Amino acid sequence: MKTIKTMIKDTKKKAFTLIELLIVVAIIGILAGVGVPMYNGYMATAKIQSSATNHANVKSFVSATLTKCSAGSTYVMLGSYNRQCSQSTSAWASYFRTYFNALNKNPYGGTGAPTTTSSSPVKGGTMLSYSGNRIVLRTNIGTESGGNAYSPASGYDYITKE
Repeated sequence: MKTIKTMIKDTKKKAFTLIELLIVVAIIGILAGVGVPMYNGYMATAKIQSSATNHANVKSFVSATLTKCSAGSTYVMLGSYNRQCSQSTSAWASYFRTYFNALNKNPYGGTGAPTTTSSSPVKGGTMLSYSGNRIVLRTNIGTESGGNAYSPASGYDYITKE
C-alpha cells in the first residue's frame, strides 16, 4: 500500500517544469515565425500560377470553339446552350463571359465576376472583349508583392472569328 508521501513523489515526477513548458512554447514560436512567411509566399505563387492557367484555358477554349464554327459547324454547344455560329463577335464575347463567369473562380477571391470587359481587370480576373471580328483577352495574374502584372505581358491576346 502506498503512503501519501510516495504518491506525492510519483505525481511530481509526472509533471512538466515551467522551464520545459517555456522552451516548448519558444520552439513553437520560432517554427511559426519561419513557417508563416513561407506559407504566404507559396500562396502568392499558387494564385499567380492559377491565374495564368485560367488565362491559357480561356484562350484555348475560345480558340477551339471559334475554330469549330470556321470549320463549318452551324451551332456550337457552350455550356448548356446551343449557340449559332453566325452570331456577331460581340454576341460571342458576351456568351464566353457568361460561360466563364459560371465556370471559373477568381484565385484571389473577391465578389466580382472573374471575367469582365474592363481592360484593367482585378487581380485574378480576365478581360474578355471584342474588337471587330476578334475576341480580345487579357488577364491580371498579379505579382508576389501584391502588384498588378498582366498576361500576356506584351498587351492582349487576339482570337479571330472567321
